[in-house]
Amino acid sequence: MARRIELTETRLVAHYSGFDALLRLRRSVAVPYSAILSVRIGFEDLPGALTIRIGLTTAPFGRTRRGTFWWNGKRLFLDFANPDRAVVLELTEQHDNAVAIEPDTNPNDLAESIRERLAGPRPPAPAAM
Repeated sequence: MARRIELTETRLVAHYSGFDALLRLRRSVAVPYSAILSVRIGFEDLPGALTIRIGLTTAPFGRTRRGTFWWNGKRLFLDFANPDRAVVLELTEQHDNAVAIEPDTNPNDLAESIRERLAGPRPPAPAAM
């Protein structure tokens, strides 16, 4: 897959190239950690075949969703073949209301890495006396 997920100091960035960028009509998706309200694994309530979208869907026969979808009054950026493995970021009032991306690696690891960045730096442990 021509996608790379990067966790920078201030944001998550999904970079797309080639055909993947063409399918999504985006070369990247950047989400500042300050815009993330929650992180979970698994996308429920898939947009249907008649949903307004820019991108690819295999509905009603499959669960793949790639691109921007307007569903239930929200704008969503979805990039997954298996919604059960998607890392879902609920966002504050931003360009998108939510971003759901299925990583190539373990989704639990990606979700935990994002949560750690949301928690911010931890103060140093007090010195032993």
